[in-house]
Amino acid sequence: MFKFRNDTRFVEYPKAVTGQYSIKAEQKIAENKTEDRFNTKWITIGYLTKKFSKEENKYIYTATDSAGNQIFQNIKELHVLKQAFRDNGKQLAENAQMVRLARISKTNKSERTNNRQRNIDLKNLRDKKNHEVLKQEQKAKNLKTEKELDAKNTEKYKDTEHSKTENPPKETSQEEVKPDIENQDEQDKVSERMDELEEIREQDNGIEQDLEMDM
Repeated sequence: MFKFRNDTRFVEYPKAVTGQYSIKAEQKIAENKTEDRFNTKWITIGYLTKKFSKEENKYIYTATDSAGNQIFQNIKELHVLKQAFRDNGKQLAENAQMVRLARISKTNKSERTNNRQRNIDLKNLRDKKNHEVLKQEQKAKNLKTEKELDAKNTEKYKDTEHSKTENPPKETSQEEVKPDIENQDEQDKVSERMDELEEIREQDNGIEQDLEMDM
């Protein structure tokens, strides 16, 4: 909340650069800090610029509000312009305060946007960094796993070679094959003997039959 007073003052700049304003008009306002306390301060409500006119052979003054919009265009006398600022000081102060608050809001919005973008950029940077860290950790983990597998395979290969050295496969020798051959020969002899015995029995039976017939 603000209270706009009818106190108007003019700040003159005698060494102002040509084309710039030479007088600044200010209005006193009371800004509500608490319920029963106001803080008074001066805010800029407009500018007066002095230029020398060769045609009229005198200085001509123009006035603008705090936003740079030209006002009081038909007034060329300095004391008349000052009186116009005094008469319209409250309205000019309200306009100036609205412009100032809008500028502050825009600045704050811009800062919030910048902060939001900055936070997004920082988050993306952290995510990228974390991704790289995880990638390196995974790479180191894979390398460790490969080394462990290589070590296990090497150990397994050594155990296999050692086992082959201690227990070489038996080779079949002629001596081991020979008993099988001898065994086969014996079986053949037995078979032949059985055939001979069978023939002898058949002959004996024939002789017996002949004797019976003769009798």
